[in-house]
Amino acid sequence: MKGVLSMKGGVCNRHGAKKKRCSSEGCMNTAAKGGVCRRHGAKLKLCSSTGCPNIAMRGGVCVRHGAKRNRCSSEGCMNRAQKGGVCLKHGAAVKSCSRTGCPNRVVKGGVCVRHGAKKKRCSSTGCMNQSQSRGVCKRHGSELKSTADAQP
Repeated sequence: MKGVLSMKGGVCNRHGAKKKRCSSEGCMNTAAKGGVCRRHGAKLKLCSSTGCPNIAMRGGVCVRHGAKRNRCSSEGCMNRAQKGGVCLKHGAAVKSCSRTGCPNRVVKGGVCVRHGAKKKRCSSTGCMNQSQSRGVCKRHGSELKSTADAQP
């Protein structure tokens, strides 16, 4: 497959490469640097721009301060490039639902949500919102973040 970064064994994480887990006991996060995740002390380079707390992407700076992103190749378009160097608006290939006559985008398993693709739900007890990041919805994600910030 073109454009897929291969990890260990010539395959990406999605197709079976093993992610390194944090070496801290009981932690299931992916190790970032030095065998541990950010929560347990991995030091990632921060943006070199004065006072910026963001993580450096390319050239020692974050995206806000000039790290290059792939932009759409259509003249004057500032959208992010998807496939083939262009954004969705300018013709990037997007898979459609396999059901006849359905124009919706594929979510999982070749079908859209209407035709059976399962949305991931928030892992917080009793919450039926769609999962956004780390298995929780936006509401419970902000709650987790505020409790993590409060801990010394």
